[in-house]
Amino acid sequence: MVDAAPFRALRYDPSVAGHPASTSAPPYDELEPFAYARHRAASPYTVLELIAAHPAGYEAAGATLRRWRRTGVLVADPRAAFYRYEIHELRREGPAVVRGLLAAVRLEPCGGSGAIAAHEAVDAARVADRLRRLEAAPVDLSPVLGLYRRAPERLHHLLAERPRTPPVVAMTDEAGADHRVWALDDPAEVAGIRRWLAGVPVVIADGHHRYAAARALREHRRGALGTTAAADPAWERTLVYLVDSAQPGLQILPVHRVVRGLPGDTLSRLAGDFRCLGTGALADLLGRLLTRPGSQGGPVFGLYLPGGPARLLVARRPAVLAARLPRGRAGRWRRLDSALLHHAVLPRLGNLSVGYRSDALAAAAEVDADPGAGLFLLRPVTAATVHALAAAGQPMPQKTTWFRPKPRTGLLMRALAD
Repeated sequence: MVDAAPFRALRYDPSVAGHPASTSAPPYDELEPFAYARHRAASPYTVLELIAAHPAGYEAAGATLRRWRRTGVLVADPRAAFYRYEIHELRREGPAVVRGLLAAVRLEPCGGSGAIAAHEAVDAARVADRLRRLEAAPVDLSPVLGLYRRAPERLHHLLAERPRTPPVVAMTDEAGADHRVWALDDPAEVAGIRRWLAGVPVVIADGHHRYAAARALREHRRGALGTTAAADPAWERTLVYLVDSAQPGLQILPVHRVVRGLPGDTLSRLAGDFRCLGTGALADLLGRLLTRPGSQGGPVFGLYLPGGPARLLVARRPAVLAARLPRGRAGRWRRLDSALLHHAVLPRLGNLSVGYRSDALAAAAEVDADPGAGLFLLRPVTAATVHALAAAGQPMPQKTTWFRPKPRTGLLMRALAD
C-alpha cells in the first residue's frame, strides 16, 4: 500500500561544516526561543538557516542552500539507500530505543482507506508558510513521522538485528540522546524493504503541515508542467521516518493549552460543568493525568491559574458536554480531551487566544506572568486511538499529540533536485 523508495541523502560534510551536533537541530516545534538562538549561533552552517524566514523572505534560505551545495558544505550520497535511524535515550525508568527507516514515500491523499492517513487536522496558514519555504529551498529538512503496525516479520527482524557496518552518522544531542544512522543500499535488501512496506498502511504522527505542503507543491508542479504521477520526479515524494507504533520506546504525550483572555470568574463558569476533586502541586497533577489515557472514562482536565494551585476538574454530566460536540463523529473522537475542550468548554469562557505547549512546567511559568492566562492540562491518547481515528478518516483537532523521540532536523535531508 505504501510506495517507499530509497533516496540519496543530502548530508553535511563534517570536514567542511563541523560536527553534526552543531549543524543539525532538534525538531523545529520543540525549539524554545532561547534554544533557537543558541542553535543559530552554534555554527554558520546550522540547518536553521534553511528554515528561518529572513526579512527578504525564504528566498535567502534558497540562496544559502544553493551556495552550500556549490561549496561542498552539503553533499548528496553517491547511492540511493534506505536509512536505518535509531534514537537511544536513558529515561527515569531505564534505557529506551526507537528504530525506524528513512524513506522517500510517494505522496497520497490522506483518506481513511488509503495508504497514508492523517490523525490530526492542519491549519491552512501554516501549510501555506511551509509551502513557501519548500518552493524557495526545495529540500526535505526534517522527515514526517509515519507510524505503522502489523508489518511483516522480516521487516521486524531487519531492524532488530545488529548492524553489520559502522553508522554513517552518529551523534549525541543536547538532552543526551544518541542518534545513529546506517545506509541500507544492498540491492537485494532495498528490494525486500520496498516489498515488505508495500502492504503496510501508514498514519502520519508528526509533520502533517510538512506533508500537506509537499502535496501542494506537487499539485503546483503538475499543473505547471502537465506531469503525471507516472513520471515519478522527486517532488512526487517526501521524506518519512517509518516507525512501528508498538515499540515501547515511542512515547505519545499530550499537548497542553495556554489560554489567554480568561474572564475573572473562570472558576465560577466552569463549576456548572465540572467538580474540583483536588488541588495541589502541578507536578503531582501531571502524574495523575499521565496515568489516565484520554478518550477513556469521563472528561477530565487539569487547570492551572496564575499563582496556583493546580486543580483536577472532573465532568459532572459528561452527556451535557458531549451534546455540544459536532455531530457525525466517532465515539473515540467525541471522548478526546482536545475535542471536548475546544468545542464544549472554551466557547463558554469568551473570546480567547489559545497556544500549544508540550512542556507543562514551562507553560505554567508563562501563565504566572499573565494574570489573564490559564493552562489547561490534557491527558495522552493511545496508539490504538491514533490508528482507529486515522483509519476512520476522522482527524483529531490539531496539536492533540506529541510524539517523541523524533529525528534531528538536518541530520539527513532529501533534495528535490536529485
